[in-house]
Amino acid sequence: MVLRTSALFLLFFICAAGFSQTSGQTNPNTPKSFHDAALNVTYFYPGRFVPDPESLAPKPGTDGAPKCAHSTLFANSITPVDASSFVLSTIDNTCPNVLRGAVTLGPFIREQILRQLKQYGEPTVTQEATNYAIDSHPAAIVLASVPMPEVKGKLPITTYAAKACVLGNIPVKPKKKSDPVDPTRHVLCFDFTTQHSDLYTLMFAFSMQFDNDSPMPMVPGSVIR
Repeated sequence: MVLRTSALFLLFFICAAGFSQTSGQTNPNTPKSFHDAALNVTYFYPGRFVPDPESLAPKPGTDGAPKCAHSTLFANSITPVDASSFVLSTIDNTCPNVLRGAVTLGPFIREQILRQLKQYGEPTVTQEATNYAIDSHPAAIVLASVPMPEVKGKLPITTYAAKACVLGNIPVKPKKKSDPVDPTRHVLCFDFTTQHSDLYTLMFAFSMQFDNDSPMPMVPGSVIR
């Protein structure tokens, strides 16, 4: 089933002409936070990003079916010189088949980022799945890019994207073969897009906190090549 995060994934390209930020609206050096009370997970992100309140309202799929990925926060940063955006989403057992695929992390992330970008052109994976961990939770990230359709009188634009997903719970190896395996109940994903590849470094300022543990980087600098 096609995940429906792509509508938010590149929303800032659709509305970029109608939005701008001023220094009085937000302090880019002051971190912001978002708490997912349902999972007791807190996300921290740079103050330059402005959340879109409408993205927080739950919406059914266009066909009336439940969404397999629930977007929890969408925010963008649009200035005269750059545009970046991110989406936080959760995949749970609303669609068991999708959750089983998401648990594989790397292959799932690669498939999804290409599917999300393909509607804008022919995407290219620029970094294959890289595995790492966030506070002992298995995670992976894939980077890709796609040239946007040319607009007469404007310079060509390339969208640079990254998608990272992390398991919501740490897999515990059963002591005995007969012991039940604790299933993964949800997968958390982070979609990031920008118009400048140099701005991938913005992802290093994102962190997340599971329960009452210490905040950990969502994307350590060591995983971006």
